[in-house]
Amino acid sequence: MMVTEKKERYIDVKLNELRPADILLVHTHRSLWGWLIRYGTHCYWNHALMVYSTGEEGQDHHDILVIDAKTDGSVVLRKLSYYLSRPDKYDVAVKRLNDELLNDHGLTELLNNICKTAVNEVQPELAVRLIRAKNQIFRQCMVIWRFLRKKLRKACKQPNLPWNVRPFQVKAFTCGGFVQWCYYMGVSGFNEKNQDYLRHEEDVIFNSRITNNPTPFELLTTTPADLANCDKLSWVYIVKHGIKSNSSRN
Repeated sequence: MMVTEKKERYIDVKLNELRPADILLVHTHRSLWGWLIRYGTHCYWNHALMVYSTGEEGQDHHDILVIDAKTDGSVVLRKLSYYLSRPDKYDVAVKRLNDELLNDHGLTELLNNICKTAVNEVQPELAVRLIRAKNQIFRQCMVIWRFLRKKLRKACKQPNLPWNVRPFQVKAFTCGGFVQWCYYMGVSGFNEKNQDYLRHEEDVIFNSRITNNPTPFELLTTTPADLANCDKLSWVYIVKHGIKSNSSRN
């Protein structure tokens, strides 16, 4: 009975404060893979995705579409209700690029360009099913190896990836890396078309381990913990166990 009440309260949560390109962080309960991610990154959040479309003003989360880079390497477009209608399984937080890093000139176009970068990577369902089983085990092993290497402080030469690489071509890319890559490439694309209102790419680098000019590999291996800990992104709110609250760092 308690779970049912939580679900009903969760479904009633209005999320019309969301805007395109908002970053969502997810804590997955009762998931070994989620626990491994959290253990390896020392963070409450183990998954990241991005808002694509918020629907009509005033509508609830059933009309909000998100772009989700999954563990198996596929990128899918789905409704936010996939997460928000399951409060016993998922906690969700919303983070947003700080307003002072933006200005009103071309803001809508900038956010749309970031979303366009992301949605261009969405794969047809047939392709998703074909690659899922093979890629998931390989990708999980790669992520675990990176965590172990970090614990052992073992240096490893980064692969030299070209800038025209697609995320799905990089077996080790993470969900947080996909979000980071979309922001960086989205801003770069915006600057090519809007010379009068240039945005600085470094303003959308959320990975604190990137100290100089980023490489595609560095962008694509950004973790949910990097997004959670980044001061360039403000906490908007958190929904835990179906209860929404104005958030602070977790």
